[in-house]
Amino acid sequence: MNILETGSVGLHIRITDSLITAADKALRLQLPFFQCFFVHQETGALMSLSDQEKTEFIDVYRSHFSHLYLHGSYWINLAGITYNGYSAFRSELEMAKRLSFTHMVVHAGSAKGAQHKQQGIDALARILNRILKRENDVQIMLENTAHKNMTIGSDIADFGILLEQLNYPEKVGFALDTAHAFVYGYDINTQAGCDSFVQLVDDTIGLERVMLLHINDASQPCGSCIDKHAVLGEGLINSEMLKRIVTHPRLSTVPIILELPVLPEDQEHGLVRLVNEWRSERQ
Repeated sequence: MNILETGSVGLHIRITDSLITAADKALRLQLPFFQCFFVHQETGALMSLSDQEKTEFIDVYRSHFSHLYLHGSYWINLAGITYNGYSAFRSELEMAKRLSFTHMVVHAGSAKGAQHKQQGIDALARILNRILKRENDVQIMLENTAHKNMTIGSDIADFGILLEQLNYPEKVGFALDTAHAFVYGYDINTQAGCDSFVQLVDDTIGLERVMLLHINDASQPCGSCIDKHAVLGEGLINSEMLKRIVTHPRLSTVPIILELPVLPEDQEHGLVRLVNEWRSERQ
């Protein structure tokens, strides 16, 4: 039995050196899975892996993790009209396949170059139909975001409209980010507001399509549209409501990723343990 299979909570790990270093950290923290970008945050360049590093990752590290999540870079903007970052998407997806990553989380992006947001949803549907027609190895997941105006997917209703235009809706999953939802304007700080938001997701896309939870706190107020995460319990989102989402009967088996500010490893480990304890108290 994989020694890391006992938890349902992983971390987003920043690649500051190499993928091997990130995997080492995940092992030290005893994570069942982790999420990362394939681009360096400082340079925006796609990471470079030697054949030896790829072989070492697959042969030595891959078997320790139940899933591996790639977070698509912000160069990707599949809803764009004048620019959609498709080449960046393909490059990152192909690297994910070579490294046996199981999932790819993507922000739908902004309807750049469009006059109306619906044009961005249409563009997103067209390119997803193209991608999903031949993609069966990596699960593509769209994530709700924090911004207004021409951004697609901050308003959960956008995803409902999108699903109606997909040729392969069964091949699309969703990652639900609590901080993004809150700063966009969904007030999940009360029991009524939290339950209303979960019901909206169910009515719009179906909770069965939620394949990943980004359980994040927010440092900025509801409706601010400022995407800045906070340490769990130190931000503006009621921790009891985050726990309510984590333990929701229809979300209680969905994997969780924490996307934390830069913290010491012992504090990261403590927060992973905390959310695993929440998860053990299922409703």
